Amino acid sequence: MSTAKLKKDVLKHLQAKPLSLAELAVVMGLKEKRVFRLLRSLFEGSEIAPLRGPDGARKYRTTTEEEKEAAKKAKEGDEEIDDDEDDEEDE
Repeated sequence: MSTAKLKKDVLKHLQAKPLSLAELAVVMGLKEKRVFRLLRSLFEGSEIAPLRGPDGARKYRTTTEEEKEAAKKAKEGDEEIDDDEDDEEDE
């Protein structure tokens, strides 16, 4: 199965309820290493967010549209700061 389809499958499972990496691996029938890479990619794209379950285990959930927008704005702000630092180095 392609990475894009696997990511969609992960999101589908996380929309139903928050799951841990190990739980996702079992549900999807994949190795934890593969699920970790999918989760990392989705996290970096602000598609999912971590949370702590009642037992202290890290679980993941899908992000809301508001959270995605906030992450996008924060990332744009970080890029502007990096540009300013580059300008100072050029002087």
